[in-house]
Amino acid sequence: MNLIPDIFPSIQWFIVAKQQQNSYLLQHFSAPNNKYTNKYIIAGPNQLQTLTIPVIGATKSADFSHVQIDYSQKWIREHKNALQTAYGKSPFFEYYDYRIFDIFDQQIPELSTLNQLLLVLVTKLIGLENINFSHLMSDNSALIFNSDKMEISTPQFSQVFDDRYGFRPKVSILDLLFNLGPLCKDYFQAEF
Repeated sequence: MNLIPDIFPSIQWFIVAKQQQNSYLLQHFSAPNNKYTNKYIIAGPNQLQTLTIPVIGATKSADFSHVQIDYSQKWIREHKNALQTAYGKSPFFEYYDYRIFDIFDQQIPELSTLNQLLLVLVTKLIGLENINFSHLMSDNSALIFNSDKMEISTPQFSQVFDDRYGFRPKVSILDLLFNLGPLCKDYFQAEF
């Protein structure tokens, strides 16, 4: 299956990646075709919250590998504050937040490079470093993962605000990481 290298992909994205023998990360595709390449969803205290990394000059024909991040906007501070508010009371936030924030603070110019660095970090932190990702140069093959169009069962786990809202499945992998920490590997060992 071909996977768009989203910024902090959903838990379902990782479930699909683990189920595949080989997954391919697309390197070249039109940026606006996937609405999540610069967005991710977190389980905030009041509702699901979409965090967006602003980009410069993304057009329908823009190749993802050339999309630049707009650092004139204060998105890094906003993302850090939103993550602190949403996950500050989670069991493992303080063990992982600084690693993610260190990458944010590097102010990497290309969105594709930032996505790739964060994907490598998160894959390691959740214990799935054995997923075989190969890089595919174009998007000309048949099936591209899209969680909006695929119904994927997400096993429940304890979330920070589950007493108010119940389990919220379609969130970023950060939710799993901050709530389960080193137990993420066990979570993915379950049969899906």
